[in-house]
Amino acid sequence: MKQDQVPFSITRKEGWIIVLTLFVLVAAFLVFNHLSVPYARSWDIEWGYYATLGTFLILVSGLVVNAKEIFGRVKSHVPSTKSLIVLAFLLVFFTLFSVNHIENSHRVLSDETSWESMGLQMYFEHSGGVCNEGIWNDGTLDCKVEVNNFKGKTLAFVYSLVFRFADPNRDTALLVNFPFYLLSLVAFFLALSIWFKNDWLALAATVFLGGMPIYLLQSRSASTEVLYIAILSLLMAWYALVPPKEVKWKHFLLTVPLLGLFSGTRQETVFAFVPFALYYVRYFRGEFYRLPLFVLSTIAVSWPAVNTMAAYRGYDFQGGTHAAHSLSNFWFNLKTDIVKMMNFEGDPSHGGILQNPFYTTFTIILLLATAWLLYRMIFKKRYRRGFVLGIFFCIQIFVILLNVSGTFEIDINQRYVLVALPLFALIMALGIGDFVSTCFLDEKRSAIVTVLAAIVLSVGLALVHAPSFDANMLYYKNKLLGEENYLNTYLKQLPKKSIYIYSRPWQMLASGHSSFSERSFMGWSADDFAKYQAMSGGNIYLVRGQDGYGKVNRESRVVGFKTTDQINTILEGYKVEKVLAENRLFGYPLTIHKILAKHGLSIYAQGLSVSEFDSNRFTITKNFPESVAYDVFVGDSLLAHGVLDSATDSLIIAEQAPGLSRYNFNFYVPEDTIRLSRDAFVAGDAVQLLSTLPFESVSQDWGDAQRDQSVEHHTLHVGGEFYRYGFGSHANSRIVLDLCADGKCVDGSLSGTLHAVVGLDEESACGDGAEFAVHVGDREIWHSKRLYSGDAMKLQIPLEKASLLELRVIKGDNMDCDHGDWANAWISNIGDR
Repeated sequence: MKQDQVPFSITRKEGWIIVLTLFVLVAAFLVFNHLSVPYARSWDIEWGYYATLGTFLILVSGLVVNAKEIFGRVKSHVPSTKSLIVLAFLLVFFTLFSVNHIENSHRVLSDETSWESMGLQMYFEHSGGVCNEGIWNDGTLDCKVEVNNFKGKTLAFVYSLVFRFADPNRDTALLVNFPFYLLSLVAFFLALSIWFKNDWLALAATVFLGGMPIYLLQSRSASTEVLYIAILSLLMAWYALVPPKEVKWKHFLLTVPLLGLFSGTRQETVFAFVPFALYYVRYFRGEFYRLPLFVLSTIAVSWPAVNTMAAYRGYDFQGGTHAAHSLSNFWFNLKTDIVKMMNFEGDPSHGGILQNPFYTTFTIILLLATAWLLYRMIFKKRYRRGFVLGIFFCIQIFVILLNVSGTFEIDINQRYVLVALPLFALIMALGIGDFVSTCFLDEKRSAIVTVLAAIVLSVGLALVHAPSFDANMLYYKNKLLGEENYLNTYLKQLPKKSIYIYSRPWQMLASGHSSFSERSFMGWSADDFAKYQAMSGGNIYLVRGQDGYGKVNRESRVVGFKTTDQINTILEGYKVEKVLAENRLFGYPLTIHKILAKHGLSIYAQGLSVSEFDSNRFTITKNFPESVAYDVFVGDSLLAHGVLDSATDSLIIAEQAPGLSRYNFNFYVPEDTIRLSRDAFVAGDAVQLLSTLPFESVSQDWGDAQRDQSVEHHTLHVGGEFYRYGFGSHANSRIVLDLCADGKCVDGSLSGTLHAVVGLDEESACGDGAEFAVHVGDREIWHSKRLYSGDAMKLQIPLEKASLLELRVIKGDNMDCDHGDWANAWISNIGDR
């Protein structure tokens, strides 16, 4: 080596590239890492749909800009006619085999139906959250409880597009994946035919990919991993069509949005982005701004995934007491997964049904091919660049094994392997082809031998194991899948407007049924029960399935939940009629109970309901034959007197002054007076409802602050009264509101009178009390005594020159059950001071 040579050096421009790229990464990390959990989750719900829509529109624009070039490049790289004919034959075979031997149904259930429910929210509400509980009304979903989700945005967005042309439900969603399965095989074949410069070797890899049992099964399900492979294959094809020396800025109008949509399939995907940058390293070194701009753009389009990972502080959503998120968990998963992949045995108790997510023959080929290619790389210096790109791509696989709370022994986790399938298929074909061409035949003949072996194995093993596919191998032990299919058929016999109380209400929603969780139902007041009885025509059903029996095993590696205690409480507290008891099919009794009435309450109390104030009217409903007289009061003033003869009647409020009013209804039934209250707010220049204002900031020690409901998503319930408006929080909590958001401030501040009712929500009564305080800026203007369950305190305090209003709930000696409510919080007389 000459003295003036430096073994490793960088130019000034390359130094700037590194510095700017690190700056972008560090800045992004600081932004997301310092984002509070409530903000991250609320942003995910409010902006998740629009972020995905924006990425999709960029993709469409990229297709338009690059359309002519795409056509030209594909035309110049069209594989041979013979290979295309064989590919077409194989696509037809896989299609016919799947239709005849794989049922179109869910495999995982919880995740899959949550993505469908998210698709419904995107379609109906343009929201990025999952509708957890809601009511179907004339083909439209009215979501009552919405939560965020850490993955599946892209699949849910696809559903929202498909729902515009087909019925928005589970059955439509189940049809989406198979076209993506076929698309992935075509794109995968095109990419490898360019990279391998050998159509037959590329076809062999494609056959291996298409013939994987787990991929065939999931292609007839609703798994986001199928979309993952489809987008990855499109990225591979695009990268193959545009080599590094020919790439231009306009090509990134396709690359970047594809990466963004890729990240919306599985959250770990963002860890696989490094090879997509390394591939174009020559281009990025050309100008100092190219790589930082690419990284910034990729972060922007991957925002929903990164945002929610930040909210979960890594992957802290997994449950159980096992060592998740650790190297020991990684090693345990790796060992047990390899054992499962090498399993030749069938399940003798189910007729020898195949249990392996792969064919074991494929696993052996994969291991031998990997060993051969490593030998070729180390000793013959072949495939080194591909090895580096592959290792970086595998970081996401490492993250999955590190964090997933379970192995392939748990059937719902077997779908995770789809992330690695394209790489596995590539290694298998390349390894066999290289070995045969090195040791026995020339390159052309070895490729033909490889593709023939792939076809014989994939087609032959599929036909041999067709009975196992018929029996839903890998997932046949999951009784919840059978439960869902059974319910999906049985519930069609019940009245269309029925409401179902079920442990997985989002699943019911995806199937087109109105549903609430057992816990939410337990929080219903008699008035709520009467309202939903009227809405459903008296058809409220409790469905007790697998989750309704036994206890959660905290030592298990499966994240699960049980609703046994809640169901027992409901059955004890309500008069019910059993309408179904299926004891044979599932290994546990699947039962459906029609809920008739609550013990200890008269039929009148459960049969009267008053709607919320809407279009200047209240709708009054009864579901008993007797007429009933009623009075309506506003405060202490009698507003109206009437007699309810028919099933429904309307009370029209001709004029209501701006502000919040409470209407009290007294119904005079035999030997009792039923009292119901309704809140109504009319907007005006001099009034402001606080729950309509944006959060300037929010924090609390448990859960998320809620608008117009308690922290557990129930109607605000303080001091024995229910309230329509306000905030539900949990001590310690701080809710800071921007009073100027609605443009009512003068000179940057607002004056008026703050009204509210504060206290601990009665959904939880085990705490030792909490205190409430109001701050304006740095100054405390009001502080309550310690309030306990059942206490309520009314506020009416002056505000002067306030721009930010802070509402605090302060725990007692501990924070247990301190569900603090700011009910009917509003400001009157704005501008009078």
